[in-house]
Amino acid sequence: MNSISNARRTVVCTALISLTISGGCKKDEPMQSADSDKTKSAAKTNPTTALGPESSPIEPTLDQGWCGGHGVPESVCTRCNGTLTETFKSAGDWCAEHELPESQCFVCNPEVEAKWKKLDPSASPDEHDDDTGSAIEPDADGLLLERSPRLLTGSTDPFCKVDTLRVRFIDPSIIRKAGIEVVRAEQRPMTATIEVPAEVEFDATRVTRVTPMVSGVTREVSVTLGQQVEANDLLATIDSPVLGEAKSDYIEREQNLKLAHADLTRVNTIHRGTLKMLEVCTPEAKSEDIRNLLAELPVGDAKARMLRAHAALQLTRSEAERAATLQRKKINSQRDFQAAQSALAATEADFMATREEVRFNVEQSQLTAQRGVEVANGSLESAKRRLHILGLSKEQIAAIGTERNELLSRFELRSPVSGRVIERAVSVGESVGADDVLFVVVDSSTMWLIADIYVRDLRQLRTGLPIQCTIDGMAGASFGGHVSWISSQVNDQTRTVSLRADVPNPDGLLKAKMFGTARIAIHENDQVVGVPDEAVQSDGCCQLVFVEESETVFQPRKVVLGSHANGFVEIQKGLGEGERVASAGSFLMKTEILKSSIGAGCCEVDSGR
Repeated sequence: MNSISNARRTVVCTALISLTISGGCKKDEPMQSADSDKTKSAAKTNPTTALGPESSPIEPTLDQGWCGGHGVPESVCTRCNGTLTETFKSAGDWCAEHELPESQCFVCNPEVEAKWKKLDPSASPDEHDDDTGSAIEPDADGLLLERSPRLLTGSTDPFCKVDTLRVRFIDPSIIRKAGIEVVRAEQRPMTATIEVPAEVEFDATRVTRVTPMVSGVTREVSVTLGQQVEANDLLATIDSPVLGEAKSDYIEREQNLKLAHADLTRVNTIHRGTLKMLEVCTPEAKSEDIRNLLAELPVGDAKARMLRAHAALQLTRSEAERAATLQRKKINSQRDFQAAQSALAATEADFMATREEVRFNVEQSQLTAQRGVEVANGSLESAKRRLHILGLSKEQIAAIGTERNELLSRFELRSPVSGRVIERAVSVGESVGADDVLFVVVDSSTMWLIADIYVRDLRQLRTGLPIQCTIDGMAGASFGGHVSWISSQVNDQTRTVSLRADVPNPDGLLKAKMFGTARIAIHENDQVVGVPDEAVQSDGCCQLVFVEESETVFQPRKVVLGSHANGFVEIQKGLGEGERVASAGSFLMKTEILKSSIGAGCCEVDSGR
């Protein structure tokens, strides 16, 4: 342990500090003296060399890789390679209490963990920074620049039971002598940002790749690269035999539909005339009256059939009446009379059958004509859909039949959107396919800003957050937007998460593939629950604050951290507004918990796990 920590621990022990961890201290064992503590610390510490990789008797190298399980290079890991033990013991670098080199003992010397972590090749750039903060030498004017400590913002370990412990001081005066200060967690305004590298891309929803959808030969190209076009502007003209065939087929089917409509009109006229004829032509009607009424009705063959049937009925009826008269006068026989009546009945039956047959035939003809119209119309719609698929608009389809025959195969490729032509892949006389991308038109009034963020920052990010971007090489220019999307997966190579922001670009200064720096505003003078930086400690798996339960009792509480600014850190979860926590001096209590002993031998403690 470094000299500063030893000095503070000596003061505490000399003042007869008696800290107890609930359920940890064994009352039947005597407490070691402060002198014993000082002797043990002095034996473990080389006053001339700081503990860590630089004090290791074996030079740490990465030739054998990194031991992720023990947090040191494999070349110096005694727990993986027992043959190294004697070398460390001979050099006096050995912690007998934990059976590993003192320079690697994170329990006795928590500060050395960050030094070893700097050698980890898989650690992120931020993890190579000194977590305890570092200072740059002052310049000639005495100006000193200090690096702010970076706090971990991950989640807490749900299996860790460190929050079941209690730290108890025998006397309140010991708290003051140990330099422990208590502050209240309160709402305070915070402005915090995250800066990440970013790249400008086109808004994918505003990029249009124009294909002809018909094969043919290019006859004319009407735009140049970089030209601004409006929707429906002509881009190119293509001579396509496929289109010519489709238009000819459409014209033929359109004519078939006209003929079908004409046939239906004729059948409907006959149908109306036939129904009128059937109303007039009854068995009781006179032949002269029927002929006069049917003279102007367009009925067709049915008229002649009905007139013949009616005439036959009238003739048979006259003969029956004459036979009846002769029968009454006893001139003819009963047999002749019955024959005449039978002939009349048969003729009446034929007349009614003819009426029904005429009605059925005219209605059947009408249904057939209607079906013909429906079939012709469906055939025409099929041809129209094919022309739509080939890229023709309603107006262009409506104009088919009015253009000259030589223009039937002429296809006009028009821009579906407004924008700027950023790609042109066709020249006059070139043969093109239906799926070839001939032009790319982009609306750059809004651009996308793509950034990669670390997983540890995800908890603080959400859609809608404001973002500002500066572009490399474009001094003095800043572009604002809002976060619109956060990816649902982690990049398997960079282990980062992609984020996208929509950025207005009315002047067109932003160009695709530009690089810059994006600053995401996590808080803009927002009220958050916060505590000083020094109130938060890490035991290696959890972020802790020590909550004051009474004047002499503190409880380690697991918390989830948010943003960090101006010497304060946001508490997202685990601590309520108004609770009192240890600020300055809280590191001492954390150290005692990690070492599972108070004052380096004052009493035994329960590690809380």
